[in-house]
Amino acid sequence: MKRIESSKLTAFGEAFLQAYGMSEENAKIVVAHLVDNDLKGVEAQGAMRLFEYANFMINGKLDGRAVPEIRELAPGAYLVDGKSGFGIVAMQKMTEKMIEVLQTLPMCAAGIKNVGHTGRVGAYAEALAKAGCFGSVYGGGGHKKFKSVAPFGGTKGIMSTNPVSLAMPGMEEVPLSADFATSSSAGGKLRLAQRKGVALPEGQILDKNGNPSTDPAAYFDGGVMLPSAGPKGSGMGMINELLTYGLFGDPVEFNWFMTGVSLKVFCSEEEYGKRAEEFLTLVNENPPAKGFDRVSYPGQFEARIEEERRVKGIEVSDNVAEKLVTMAKEKELAVPEEFLA
Repeated sequence: MKRIESSKLTAFGEAFLQAYGMSEENAKIVVAHLVDNDLKGVEAQGAMRLFEYANFMINGKLDGRAVPEIRELAPGAYLVDGKSGFGIVAMQKMTEKMIEVLQTLPMCAAGIKNVGHTGRVGAYAEALAKAGCFGSVYGGGGHKKFKSVAPFGGTKGIMSTNPVSLAMPGMEEVPLSADFATSSSAGGKLRLAQRKGVALPEGQILDKNGNPSTDPAAYFDGGVMLPSAGPKGSGMGMINELLTYGLFGDPVEFNWFMTGVSLKVFCSEEEYGKRAEEFLTLVNENPPAKGFDRVSYPGQFEARIEEERRVKGIEVSDNVAEKLVTMAKEKELAVPEEFLA
């Protein structure tokens, strides 16, 4: 395992993506997102994506120089055309636009299409929450390309992981953030498990013959993921599919639907903050179950990891570092010494 300061990883990542065809502006947005994920301990959406994104550009799958087009359809309603670029860029720009619009309007909604990988979608809902809003993000639409998740009671894939993210302002500037795939796992987590050679929890996948398995390789050999929480995740995944495919048609990868609601329309910031602290304190004061040292609300654990990693550095697996070094040398880029140790 390698350890590297976030600033060094940021500088390397930006140079790396630009060397493989991404514009300077887009590289800054994308790398800031990936490094933030690594700081929060979300390795599946961190530095390991750099070489994957480089390959997307090498193979012509995504345009690293694409500039998203944001079009207003009605007051507070927007449609973003990502121009076959990276979804992180389009989502970040639309999030910033929504925060601006929600200063004067009570609600805002946006559809995002023609984009590739969007990274950790919780980041966009959390940004809205930090601006005093309820933020939500729904992804899907790729059922024709990605038949990776079986419906409840089925054994063959009919849709993809179709993630959802919801966030509200929390305590001490740490949003309450629920970010989850409607499948039993996310594709990135399965890839990470396969790279690390670890078994999956039971109930996440079926092999190609419809039998339960804990081997991530069985999923990549024609297997399928199961929906999260049975019919609940299955139903939510189907809602996402109609919301994103029904409204926007076939995606490049996924289409997205975002909403933001300004909380100050309903009560003052002080009132909300007092009630939120009252409830979330009850969460934190709940007696921990066996195996837990504390009870946290979603978002607090990541905040603690970030605080630690800003001091100690970001962890990057030897396998990821080796691939990045190889691809960096192909472009004659300087490689951080931490990756060579």
